[in-house]
Amino acid sequence: MRKGLIRRTIRRARPSRPATVADTSGKRYRVVPADDPETAAYADPPRTWPRVATMAGAWALVLALGSWIAPAFAASGSEENQDPRDQAATDAEGAALRYLRYGSNEETDRAEDALCDDASPEITPSDLDAMRQSYADELGGITDIDLTTGDPVPSSDGIAIAGTVSYIYQGTQRHEEFLVTVQEYDGTYCVSDATQPAAEIPTATPDEGQTQEIDSQEVATDFLRTVVADRNPATAEAMQCSAFTGITAQDLDDAITEWVAVNGATTGYLNGISPAEADGAFETEIVLQGELNQESFTFQIAVDGDCVASLEGGDDLMNAAD
Repeated sequence: MRKGLIRRTIRRARPSRPATVADTSGKRYRVVPADDPETAAYADPPRTWPRVATMAGAWALVLALGSWIAPAFAASGSEENQDPRDQAATDAEGAALRYLRYGSNEETDRAEDALCDDASPEITPSDLDAMRQSYADELGGITDIDLTTGDPVPSSDGIAIAGTVSYIYQGTQRHEEFLVTVQEYDGTYCVSDATQPAAEIPTATPDEGQTQEIDSQEVATDFLRTVVADRNPATAEAMQCSAFTGITAQDLDDAITEWVAVNGATTGYLNGISPAEADGAFETEIVLQGELNQESFTFQIAVDGDCVASLEGGDDLMNAAD
């Protein structure tokens, strides 16, 4: 094998040419990098991890203290931030309304707050709630509660206020009456007692030894209003005489129910009642006002003593229910 010379060639790297740029006219310029003192002055400093951990811990402490202190500031705010329902009543009527409304509107805790510290009412908030539930079961629900109160009357026990609670479901109403006793302490008012007035029973007149005269028109009005406005046929049937004839309270209520099914939520009322030719007989107009329609029906009602003897008429209403 021939030995030859091995020529090694070392190529030196040529220096790179400076970068150039050209403008729109074709003239070229050389780009020369330059150090920017201003950029270097605002560069991010090198991170020190112990310092980062310290800052994170400080922020965590601030947030924890804020979450603990903020509710205290909110709780110690002015009375303007307090729920108006939780503020003490400033008059006797307001105290009575608070007690009846909250007790009848499933807010028994607020009704309890309306009581005086040492109060033991005959009608408790739980009793009010039970009445509501009873009417809800009877009517199929409660869509609204309405309250009315009479004028405050000073008494030996405090300030007496009569109140009526109306339980409403789609135009049908039931009513309960109460007598609320209110006390005043340093400008604030609270309830000390609540009762229901006993039903009035005709009693003998002390001077004459006779029962009070019965108003036949009032008996007829109460009977019809109990069915048409209150939609309480069971109570009305108790007002029927044992020898009652004609349309019963339940028959009339069933006919109204059929009318409501066609015409939507309905309010019923009596549009006057006037005496007829026969003694104890009256003619009345019943009005049913629904969402889709309003109609009037004429009935004849007869009263015998303190009970209703018969009910006739209302053909358009009664025939539609058959």
